[in-house]
Amino acid sequence: MKKLRLLLLSIICVLFISSCEDPDSNPKALLNLLLVDSPASWDSVFVEIKGVDIEVLVEGRETQTQTFFLEYKSGDKRVKVSELVGGNTLLVGRSELPVGQITKATIVLGEDHSMFFDEKEYVLALADGSSSQIILPTAIDTDQGVSYDIILDLDLEKSIVQVSESPLTYELDPIFKLIKGAGTVELSGNLKPVSLYPAIYLFNEKDSFSTHINTSGNFLFRVPMDKYQVFMDPKNELYQDTTFNLDLTADLDSVLKNITFKLKP
Repeated sequence: MKKLRLLLLSIICVLFISSCEDPDSNPKALLNLLLVDSPASWDSVFVEIKGVDIEVLVEGRETQTQTFFLEYKSGDKRVKVSELVGGNTLLVGRSELPVGQITKATIVLGEDHSMFFDEKEYVLALADGSSSQIILPTAIDTDQGVSYDIILDLDLEKSIVQVSESPLTYELDPIFKLIKGAGTVELSGNLKPVSLYPAIYLFNEKDSFSTHINTSGNFLFRVPMDKYQVFMDPKNELYQDTTFNLDLTADLDSVLKNITFKLKP
């Protein structure tokens, strides 16, 4: 079975908790939920998102959690995730949260998912064993007046699975990743030719991340600070892939400029 990879990023999704004025006696933080993605070589991909449940262990209630549903309030909850690349994001929800510890984010999907490939639409039913509620445990302590980021990354290349060739059918096995915003850096760049629909991967000893380029050849990662191996896959047998090591341990954003795939000799 051939597997293909989508970046609620690299889907990837991004959550931001921003500082805000305390309107009452209970200290609160503001949570903005943003969605990002990195599409593969599909024309477009749509995923229905109802919202995200955020579980908070409230300060002073060490054994009691509260759940806050951040609803995606758009009339059409089908998100065109294939456009969310190169730094583009989508605000999915926003809510004030009590100070404490965020212990879990649960992404709630609908059932209406599809993609277009070569101008033909393919319905993406959830794969057997997949759930419309994707639970992502975490442990993020929040303080009043402090800004926090949480990145939710939907890996579409892994999430879209080819089921059969005749007829050609696909399923959605949603693979999400949660990355704490604190201690992350941005890696951006430009990769050509854009007609190749290349994929870019970052590997370290613990994890892997992926993304794709937009129509201008730009790409963007938000990843924890670490040392990575970079692998750029042209997805075309006529071109050479590119591999190199990259040190992202400094708290500085990095830019890779004007990278071009070379033809094989």
